[in-house]
Amino acid sequence: MKRNTSLRWIVLFVLALLWVLPVASLVLFSFAPPTEILKDQVIPSSWTLANYWKVLTDAGAGVSIPQAMLNSAIIMVAQVIGILLLDIPAAYAFGRLKWPGRDFIFFLVLITMMMPGILEVLSLYDLMANVGLVDTIYAVILPGLPRVVGIFILRQFFMQLPREMDEAARMDGATDFQVFRLIMVPLAAPAIITLSVLTALYSWNNFLWPLIITNSPASMTVPVAVSYLSASDAAILNYTVILAAAFFTSLPMIVLFLFGQRWIVNGMRPTSGIK
Repeated sequence: MKRNTSLRWIVLFVLALLWVLPVASLVLFSFAPPTEILKDQVIPSSWTLANYWKVLTDAGAGVSIPQAMLNSAIIMVAQVIGILLLDIPAAYAFGRLKWPGRDFIFFLVLITMMMPGILEVLSLYDLMANVGLVDTIYAVILPGLPRVVGIFILRQFFMQLPREMDEAARMDGATDFQVFRLIMVPLAAPAIITLSVLTALYSWNNFLWPLIITNSPASMTVPVAVSYLSASDAAILNYTVILAAAFFTSLPMIVLFLFGQRWIVNGMRPTSGIK
């Protein structure tokens, strides 16, 4: 038994190294001068903060990383709030209320989650163009509302909460809205926080749709801005600045994930909110 445990830890350690080493290399060489990255070495021999200063002032390729981070933050907050406002009532209606055609309509909702997102790009672009929102952050925000996966996660959580709580509250004179607001939503807090964290991560890292719908530095998001740095037509790309931009723009999501990881685990257990 002890041998099996040791073998398991060795395997996990090796797998962790395979993930950590590329990230560690990115972080280390983001602090190195441009010439260091071309040398045959694992750790830079000299260090500098010039790459990060360049990221904050003028990263190149006509993009502004601070502006892109501000745009991504606005989009992320708007999508998290919007998705919670739309997904929580929808999940409650699908999971706790009984009404004609509920299961069939939920099946139709799930079908949209199974369709590749690329199939929607042309119709979404045409829609945004017709309402004059191309190359604006509004065009990035709106197609992300709501998220079907959020409805699915919250519905599963609501369905597995004891029905006796609803019945007891209604016997005390509570309305459906009061049951939803005062009982169901507080109990679903772990799942709601999980959905918020996952939505924030998805929104911040979303690349394809912002790349298609935006084309000016004023409306670019973080992934698009960083990709413009690596696609620059400069004679010699400053790879250390690209690494610095990639790491610097990832820091908010790293902190968010470290803060929210325990909620993600708890959010997948419907009984975690019941005392």
